[in-house]
Amino acid sequence: MKKLKDCQMNKVYQFVAFNGQESHGKHLKNLGLLPGTEMVLLSNKKNQPFIVLFKGTKIGIDDTIAEFIQVSEDIEKNSGELKTLDEIGIGKHAQVIDFTAKGALKRRLMDMGLTKGVLVQVKQYAPLGDPIEITVRGYELSLRKQEASLILVKEV
Repeated sequence: MKKLKDCQMNKVYQFVAFNGQESHGKHLKNLGLLPGTEMVLLSNKKNQPFIVLFKGTKIGIDDTIAEFIQVSEDIEKNSGELKTLDEIGIGKHAQVIDFTAKGALKRRLMDMGLTKGVLVQVKQYAPLGDPIEITVRGYELSLRKQEASLILVKEV
């Protein structure tokens, strides 16, 4: 087990326990952070809140709270480091793990066939880098770089 503040970015962890003030623990529980919940640390910049993704929601956690959050590494899901789709090179294959997008945008991406577990291949980037052409479920799809940055993938 380790503390959230000691975790690496873009790796999958499982929430184990909160050992701080009871009121903070209740607040995290009300947000849906329960033992066994998978979470990904998206940002751990100094003097800024830790940005954590779990259950499709991003939250900011102060470093004084992150000190008391106990997690364990999900070794199975971390066999390949998580990246965003826009970080995958041309010709490479990746598996969709999760989305940081919410609401209508997430629904639209899923309607286009980008669901958890699906394999995609990056075909090409436009000359100025935007949009990105990918192959998903046997057809070609173009995504804006901004949209692709909201899709967490594992290179395979």
